[in-house]
Formats: sequence, structure tokens, C-alpha cells
Amino acid sequence: MATIDLFSRDEAFNFLKYNLNVKDVEQRLSMDRKNLLDDIATNLQTHLVFNNMRLLSLPQELRQRPSFDEIKSDLKSGIGGLCYNLNVAAYYLLKAIGFDAALAHGTCTSSTKFHDNHVFVYIRNVEKNGDVFLLEAGFGFPTFRVINLDFEKESPIYIDSFIEYKYIKHEGKILRMHRKGELVRGATCNTSDGVNFFLDGWRRFYFADPEQFTNNIEEFYAPFDQVFQNPKASPFHLTFRAVGFPGKKAVMVINDKTLIENDQGELVSTPIEGGDEGILQAVHKYFPVIPQELSRAALANWRASLTS
Repeated sequence: MATIDLFSRDEAFNFLKYNLNVKDVEQRLSMDRKNLLDDIATNLQTHLVFNNMRLLSLPQELRQRPSFDEIKSDLKSGIGGLCYNLNVAAYYLLKAIGFDAALAHGTCTSSTKFHDNHVFVYIRNVEKNGDVFLLEAGFGFPTFRVINLDFEKESPIYIDSFIEYKYIKHEGKILRMHRKGELVRGATCNTSDGVNFFLDGWRRFYFADPEQFTNNIEEFYAPFDQVFQNPKASPFHLTFRAVGFPGKKAVMVINDKTLIENDQGELVSTPIEGGDEGILQAVHKYFPVIPQELSRAALANWRASLTS
């Protein structure tokens, strides 16, 4: 197992302070650990962009899992990326400042089901020995807190931005469940392909093994080689997407629409006028950290994928 340190301790403190605007990190490590984790999880989402521009900007045959240098560069610039960028970076930030963090495999079932196509973070021994919290900062739905997994059957119900969600324990797995605000439309009942699973009016978005975690990043190479190269492993080869939460309010450009959260916590969908130039202008307006040449290349390849 290779030893990889994406951030030194000083780099992590500086990134949290100056890039993510997390206050008093060093002092809070000893006396305010859970609230500190809440702030880190939240600010990763309010200051960085969940998007697939890097992936789409390359022709299908050249797409690959990002290197650690690429992850770090896009994190520091504010561009962000997909779960492999954002949650892996979160793991290394937490490790660098002294948290007992581990990486966890997950399987998203948004519009496809491919085993281990998601990664997130467990943090242990936060408030007491043996406790476990889950940090999720990288899949385009808000989670403005870390989730205490010390529950018997299900967590409290949370509402962050537009989404109502909870975590449950079901048949030996941890499931993230969505209700109000769920963006995946169409199915209303379980389907045989395993993509759609409903329980008491809630739809599963991903599942994971609560006992399966690791500090070996190499375990994620093979599944994420598939995510970044194989359209059957991830929906992000066939959609054009940028999602942010400035001020904890959702702003999205998805294909040829914007989805903007209103004051009632609802997403308002608006078709983008002006064709491709209109889409690029919307990306630049809402996500100016994304280089225009990157979004232009991504849009061109997304358009080509629709006709191939």
C-alpha cells in the first residue's frame, strides 16, 4: 500500500482557513470537533463546484481517473469535480489535521447501478471512542453536516437546501434515502435492475457497507477507472452538469436548463435560451471559477455523445 499525503498539516490548515473560510480550525480540534466537521463538510459544498467538466472535456477514449495533482489543483482553484475529487480530498484534509478518517465504498443508484461507483468518508472517535460519523461532500445533493451513524434503524430526517433526506440501516447496509426534492423522476416503485428502491415513500440514492472502510486509496483505483472511462458505470458521461451551493442555496446548470433554489427551498427549472452559447454563458455566470475553454470543450463532447 503506497503512502500518499495529498496535504501537509500546514497546507490543510491554510486551505481550510483561506480557501474554505473555516474558522479557528486548530483551536476547535480539541474542544469543538463535531461542529468543526459540520463546517468543513458544509464549506466544501458552498465553496467548491460539483461538476463533470473535466471528464466531458476529453474524448471518450482519453478519459481517466484524475491524478492526485489534478485533484489538488482543481480543489485549490475552486473548480472541484466529482465525488472522487471532492470526497477523496476531504479525506486527506481530515487526515492531515489529525482526524481518524477512512474512505468508504458506496454504490449510487441514481440512473445506473454499478458496484462501488461512489466514495465518501467515515470519521471515527469524534466525540467519544468508538463513534462513527459520515461525511458526504461530493455528489451534487447537499449534506450540510456530518451524519452520526450511532442510530439503531434510522437517522433524524434532515432538510438541507432543497432536499429532504435521512440515512437508514437496512439489511446490513447504510442507505441514503431521499424524499422531497428528489431529482430522479419516473419510477415510483422498485425495479428489477436494482436502480430504483423505495421504502415507505423514500427513494434510495446510494448504499454502503457500514463495516467496509479503508485507508488504502488504491482499493478505489479499479472501480473509479470504470467510473471515468465506462458510461455504464456512471451517468456523468451523458449529462452536462455543474452544481453549487453558494450561501447554502442550490444553483445548477444541468444540460440545457438552470435549476435555482427559491426562498421556499424549491428548485425552479428554467430552459436556457440561446443554444450552446446560452448554456456557456450560464455556466460562466453561476460558476466563474470554471475556465470557459473547459466548459466549451465539455459541452461540445456532451453534444456529440447525444448523437453517437
